[in-house]
Amino acid sequence: MTKKQLNREYAKVMLEAEEALGRKEAISLFKKAHSIKKKLYQYEDDYPLIHNG
Repeated sequence: MTKKQLNREYAKVMLEAEEALGRKEAISLFKKAHSIKKKLYQYEDDYPLIHNG
């Protein structure tokens, strides 16, 4: 997908999440939006976070 298509898909998913009725539906849409954003900006999360305390 091109960046323009990914931006359009991300915006669509965020609008759906905003209008979601239930918590589970909203969370699943936010996760989908996060995966699109990762593809768009091609970054990796810094997991696992190490805690030494």
